[in-house]
Amino acid sequence: MTVLLAGMAEGPELDLLRSRIQRNPHFQVISHAHTPAIALAHARALLPDITVLTLTGSFRDDPAALGIFQAVRALDPPSGVVLRTKAETTPADLGITTTDGAVHLVRASDEEGLIRALRTIGLRRATCDPDTMP
Repeated sequence: MTVLLAGMAEGPELDLLRSRIQRNPHFQVISHAHTPAIALAHARALLPDITVLTLTGSFRDDPAALGIFQAVRALDPPSGVVLRTKAETTPADLGITTTDGAVHLVRASDEEGLIRALRTIGLRRATCDPDTMP
């Protein structure tokens, strides 16, 4: 499964996230982008299976992040999304619905939650429509 990382600047945190994801041989980080315009360009050109979007707050605080979220979900096929949050955030705070299928919300410090979300999205994409629950 291909993974696009969005919303993180270059640095040790990005390097650590990339290495966490790529420890699993089923996931390959194909690109990363800090700015919304570059993230959207990469998503449209590369059509990642999964986008990991790091949020600093809610979508109300960062409408550009909401734009990335909506754009990757509108791709054909839609990218699964893992929303990594640094603050205590619930799906209701973000104004979205998360499911165990296509969109997951995990705390930035929850490595196991991240891998679980990636695997769930990967299994759905490999076996069925990524937006349909079995």
